[in-house]
Amino acid sequence: MSTIILRKKTKQVLEFLEKLHNHIISSPQFRKNTANKFETQVQAELRPIILNYLVNYFKAHGYKDPMKKAYSSFYWEGQEGEYGKKRGTTFGARNYPDFIITSPYLIAIEYKQSMNGGLVKQGIGQSIMHTVSKDFDFVYYLFHDQNKNRKIAESITADSEKFILDTIWKDFNVFMKFYPNN
Repeated sequence: MSTIILRKKTKQVLEFLEKLHNHIISSPQFRKNTANKFETQVQAELRPIILNYLVNYFKAHGYKDPMKKAYSSFYWEGQEGEYGKKRGTTFGARNYPDFIITSPYLIAIEYKQSMNGGLVKQGIGQSIMHTVSKDFDFVYYLFHDQNKNRKIAESITADSEKFILDTIWKDFNVFMKFYPNN
C-alpha cells in the first residue's frame, strides 16, 4: 500500500490557519445567522473578509504592495482566469474548492452551512480529495451550524468526532472548524 506524502505541518502554517479562522469569525461582516441565505451568498460575503486577512498578512510581512500580492494569491470558485483551468481531474471532475490561497501556502478553502450533519461529511470528503489528489497542501474547512441548539457544532466534543477531526488534520492536512463553537 502506498503512503501519501503531504506537506509538513509547521507552527507557521498552523498559526496562519488559526488566524485566518479567527479573522473570519470575528469580522463584523461575517454573517452570524445564515438562515434563509444561500451558501453562495455567504461565500460572496466571505471573499472580502479573506482578502482583507491576506492584505494584512502581506503588509505585516513587509510586502511593498500587499494589496497586489493578496489579489494575486487569492481565487474563488467561478472566478474567470487560468487557475481553475489548470486543475487536474479526479474521477472525471476538477477539484475546485470554494476559495484558493496560493501564497504563502497552497490552501483550499471549503465553506458549508446546514442544519444537516450529512453536509459536514460531504465537505470532509471534498476536503480530503483536495490534499490526497495533491492539488493543495492544506484545506481550511469552515462549517456553519444553522441549528438553534448548535447540535452539529457541539457534537465535536464526542470521542468519535474528536478522533475524526484529529485524523483529518494529522493524516490529510484538513483544518476543520465549526461556527458557532470553535
